[in-house]
Amino acid sequence: MDQALHMLMVPAGDMATLRTFYLDGLGWQPWGPDSPGSLMLRAGTAVIVFVPRDYLAAESGIDLAAAPRAVNATFVETKADVDTQFARAIAAGATVTSPIRDRDGGLYSGYFADPEGNGWEIVWSPVMRPGADGGLVLATPETH
Repeated sequence: MDQALHMLMVPAGDMATLRTFYLDGLGWQPWGPDSPGSLMLRAGTAVIVFVPRDYLAAESGIDLAAAPRAVNATFVETKADVDTQFARAIAAGATVTSPIRDRDGGLYSGYFADPEGNGWEIVWSPVMRPGADGGLVLATPETH
């Protein structure tokens, strides 16, 4: 499995409390662009993103009522890798929750749920990519 990002859906009002808990309390590091509406953190090689509950529906096309509370995003090197891994997941019994498509910011991704209903996204991104240390890295013109 390539490097992953974990998106946790929260009510928008919880962001300040989460910032204090994870940054000050646990000492996790800020990661990525700062946004008042979301919180991106790095803990070791894992990237955790807290986003408002309605984000997934708005960005992915998944019906909010059916959206999972958490989504694991796996980043791959090429758009062809997205197609291959998504097809393998569907062949193995996953349910499509939003088909592969080009998204805002140049992302190319598709969402599915495994047989237990856990949310997954397979992603190619022009700004995030798998890193050599087992985590995600922010791409620069020199690295991607």
